[in-house]
Amino acid sequence: MTKWWRVPSDNCLICSGEQEVVIGLCERGPSERQHYYSRVLFCAACDVGELRTFDYDDFVVFGEEDDVMVWSAIIVTADVDRLRTAFACPTPLNHRCECAQHVRGEDTSVRVHKKRLPEYGPDRHSPAGRTVVMVRVTDGLAEFC
Repeated sequence: MTKWWRVPSDNCLICSGEQEVVIGLCERGPSERQHYYSRVLFCAACDVGELRTFDYDDFVVFGEEDDVMVWSAIIVTADVDRLRTAFACPTPLNHRCECAQHVRGEDTSVRVHKKRLPEYGPDRHSPAGRTVVMVRVTDGLAEFC
């Protein structure tokens, strides 16, 4: 049974509405003790995209780090549209795909700056201070910069 504090929320940080998953970059889990994913989301109501990474790790030592961590960056609509057309994989929602495009997407998404969000409290759903990530195509593969 999934505990309530481990359930990831992909809701929009601006309006708290449900977002569309545009690209599933990477996922490990979910399991009882670990769940990690990175994905591109889009909120049609706010007309804004988001690069979001969620990490739940029940193996952390108390005080070492939080067991749930979420990082987020804004992606402007034009770059979300670029991803929709330029992401060179026939299964862009497959988080576990290991094609060159998914590898490049995950690799570059890890390197771009994202704001760490609190998992609890009123600041959890706030766009304040989030960075903007851009998308470019290099050697036929979409990447984040």
